[in-house]
Amino acid sequence: MRRSVVALFLIAFVMVAGGPVRAAERLALVIGNAGYSSSTMTALKNPTNDAALISDALEKAGFTVDTVLDADLRTMKRAIASFGKKLTGAGPDALGMFYYSGHGFQANGLNYLAPLKANLEDEVDAEFEALSVDWVLGKLEQAHKGANVIVLDACRNTALSRSINAANEGLALLRATPRGSFISFATAPGSTATDGASLNSPYTAAIAREILRPGQTVETAFKNVRRSVVAETGGKQVPWDHSSLTADIVFVPADSAAEGEAVAALTQKSGDQSAMQIELQLWNDVKNGSGAELQLYLDRFPDGAFAGLAKARLAEAGGSGGEITPQMEQLFAQLASRSLIVDNPTEPYEFYSNARLNEIKGNFLKARQDYLKFFAFGLPYVDPHYRFQNFLKAQEGRAGARETYFALAAGTRDPILNFVTVLLNDGEQRVEELEGVIARNPDFALAYYELSRDFSLARLGRQSTADKRRELELLSRFMELVDEGQFLKYFIDQQLAADQVEDARTRLAALSFLSRKVLKNPVSLTSMRSNQGWMLSLSIADQVEEIFVAKEGAEFRSTGFMQGAIHPTTGKPIPYPTVELPGHTGPTTLQVRYRDIRGETQGPYEINFDPDTALVAGQKNILEQMSNSWVSYRKWNGKMLIYFTHLISYRCAIDSVEYGFDIDTPDREYRLAECDPNNPHAVATASGNPSDIYATVPRGTGFTSLRLTYKDGTTSEIKRFDVVPQ
Repeated sequence: MRRSVVALFLIAFVMVAGGPVRAAERLALVIGNAGYSSSTMTALKNPTNDAALISDALEKAGFTVDTVLDADLRTMKRAIASFGKKLTGAGPDALGMFYYSGHGFQANGLNYLAPLKANLEDEVDAEFEALSVDWVLGKLEQAHKGANVIVLDACRNTALSRSINAANEGLALLRATPRGSFISFATAPGSTATDGASLNSPYTAAIAREILRPGQTVETAFKNVRRSVVAETGGKQVPWDHSSLTADIVFVPADSAAEGEAVAALTQKSGDQSAMQIELQLWNDVKNGSGAELQLYLDRFPDGAFAGLAKARLAEAGGSGGEITPQMEQLFAQLASRSLIVDNPTEPYEFYSNARLNEIKGNFLKARQDYLKFFAFGLPYVDPHYRFQNFLKAQEGRAGARETYFALAAGTRDPILNFVTVLLNDGEQRVEELEGVIARNPDFALAYYELSRDFSLARLGRQSTADKRRELELLSRFMELVDEGQFLKYFIDQQLAADQVEDARTRLAALSFLSRKVLKNPVSLTSMRSNQGWMLSLSIADQVEEIFVAKEGAEFRSTGFMQGAIHPTTGKPIPYPTVELPGHTGPTTLQVRYRDIRGETQGPYEINFDPDTALVAGQKNILEQMSNSWVSYRKWNGKMLIYFTHLISYRCAIDSVEYGFDIDTPDREYRLAECDPNNPHAVATASGNPSDIYATVPRGTGFTSLRLTYKDGTTSEIKRFDVVPQ
């Protein structure tokens, strides 16, 4: 018989400082339903055997066990209610375990356990005839705040599937997970699992064996269960789990002499209890794992208390595990040629290769199952998730993909799974959560790249200066992390990683042309002085919807909008970019804010205004732009006169005027009157004689040369003004 088995482990724990959790009292309820007799639920061979096996293993692990066989709905509910009362009475330090073996199914996206005598003809019957998994979880969570372990080894046969018109095999992903939990499925959601040829299912047999191994944490035990089941079923069944635990839970304490000595040494040498706990927890997680997992411990603690044991086990293991191997590279070559489906896959990369090939060949249900089986191994690679998310979005839309990933990530501590789940959020929520990922893990290169895309021109369509600034910051840090080896390690497909690095380099090169000074402060100021006062023009290196200016001691006020002027891109009024100040204004500071194309207020940016400096700079700018007007000629009473009126009007910027007739280097000086800041453009001469605004040009002169020295210390180039006969 094919069994659609889902074993669900839920552990909501109370933290016990200083080491793994070993509860003072251990209570278990075991239910095995085998004697079904309806047309939709046939009798099962193994549930009573599985219940007996688990009961025996739990008693050996120190549990007080109540066993119930062939129970109807009333009996199951009464047994669970009674069990809950015992847990409540045992207190928060107790460890409770509930085990169920029998028929199970999903209806309307919810999971159900099938009691005996249940009359199930369609999905509506499930609510009244079967026991909801959510109800079981809720009852045990309410019973006490200690650790609860729930195991559901539930099967669904073909007749029952047709009866309730189920669209998917197996049980569904849980949509909510109790806080601080460990969840494990006998196989990937939506997949089927074998009943086994012996007296027990492969999954239950592996659980009974692994929970009695001394010193194993829950996570480590179920990694070993997964390896065992995958090997025994030829890859048809891949156990699945989540964990949101923050402390270790073991069924049987360690009895290894070498390990005990290492723990004792660790306790003696470490005065930092948190560091000791981290090392001990990591060792408990990897000690029975693959070569890659053992190497992870050695990378983190090269001189750790368990380093000797890790090296010895690594030598025995031969370094096999989640790392990219020649076999994986070969399978990707096959994937590129769209050729070979791996029969009876057992390794994670084989499931991934099959998922990709089944997707290409249009076998979408099998592709989905193979993706989920690959994810069950919990390997730290991101590109399979990128592929699966694209697959889900094509099949179910973004909302469907998000729903699936929220269920996958519920109750997990897997950083990669949590990260890729964030990517399915929309807009501001995704940006906010990615910023949070970076704040918690400042060396997580993947988050910098993905967040930079949220500020890119390609994603936004139009960028504000703030967008460009943030994109530049994120890409710069991303490339630093790439160079430090913090990026490629997350990819199986190195070409996909290379494409992302190249995209980052291209965008970074485009942003490198931007002035860092402008990105820091995009507001600049030009000024013009008239006899009536100052006109300050604001230049903002951004697309602006409104400008706000605060003078010293005043509130921010809008500069208003240009009458009748509409921006051709946004269709909105163009903000008025000028500010007026009285002519007697002394040095002052303006604060400038503006609303950008995102509707976000930027600033305030500080602009310092010095009227003396501004007057020199403004008049110099005009002189440089209108250099052909420095002097003019006029014939009067038979003489040729050269007028310096233009230079007199802008003398506040000039320190000296040199000129000469028919000579390339000026050899004379024209003296200017002192600058009057309150009336800077007034025409006045140094002598006070109005006629001194001009000089007589000698007869026969062909040109006048002229050079200005400005008050900022710079000099102009020598200009030549030809005398035109009149």
